[in-house]
Amino acid sequence: MEVRHLRLIKEVAEKGSLTKAKESLFLSQSALSHQLKEVETKLGAPLFHRVNKKLVLTGAGKILLESAERILNELEQAELAVKKYVGGDKGTLRVGTECYTTYHWLPGLMVDFQKEFPNVDIEISPDPNGERTEQLLNGKLDLAIVSGEVNNPNLKLTELFMDELLALMPKTHPFAKQKYVEPRDFENEKLIIHSLPLESVTLFSRVLIPEDVQPKGVIPIQVTEAAIEMVKAGMGIKVAAKWILDPYLRDEKLVAVPVTKKGLFRTWYAATLKQTEQPQYIENFIGHLKGHLVGLCN
Repeated sequence: MEVRHLRLIKEVAEKGSLTKAKESLFLSQSALSHQLKEVETKLGAPLFHRVNKKLVLTGAGKILLESAERILNELEQAELAVKKYVGGDKGTLRVGTECYTTYHWLPGLMVDFQKEFPNVDIEISPDPNGERTEQLLNGKLDLAIVSGEVNNPNLKLTELFMDELLALMPKTHPFAKQKYVEPRDFENEKLIIHSLPLESVTLFSRVLIPEDVQPKGVIPIQVTEAAIEMVKAGMGIKVAAKWILDPYLRDEKLVAVPVTKKGLFRTWYAATLKQTEQPQYIENFIGHLKGHLVGLCN
């Protein structure tokens, strides 16, 4: 049995005749009569009987009408929900990002975005292990905030902003008076990083590994405040984005120095799947991202 059959039963039951039902179903009376005969033959029972020139439901017809009304209503609600989803009115946006990158900008961004899209829920998925693109490709995320080169033909990258990484150290450190820190300078230093593996750390992938430089030691610390306190105590150097370090540089005990003569910069992107049907609110969210993060870094 098809949806058209259910619509036929509902319309005939409401209108009382095939003649009146054809006007709302946009079919000829003979076509409707043929459809009705199809259903009755399939079920092996008449659905209507004629009373004073009016078609009235039989017992079997009443059973079918009850199901038809429920199914058609559910289909209508599903169609409406899909239209709202595609139109960007309602849905859930799953965003993957590094833990520490969300700390400053996330609350303000969510407030501003949900003023425009109050029916869109945002789920943030912190990812310290650099698996955001895999989660995106596996359908576990709708959008991933990524940095550096991401070469995958199935992903669409929208550039968000560029930031600079600086080496944070105590003011008393020998490197504090240098104009910049060279790769070899890190050989005798302990580095405080956010998390392993080292290949996912920009300083290592872009500077130290290509120059075959191994630091004296590596200390993974995922809590930014704890890492800053360790730097203050002279336990190591931390390389992080300038916009993350800025609040802590108000402390005169700390100094941030550029990494290499050219500086160490990275570009951030909003990564989404390349697909034709994508809710409008994803594009709007990316627009909000640009506004917040560009303002944060400038």
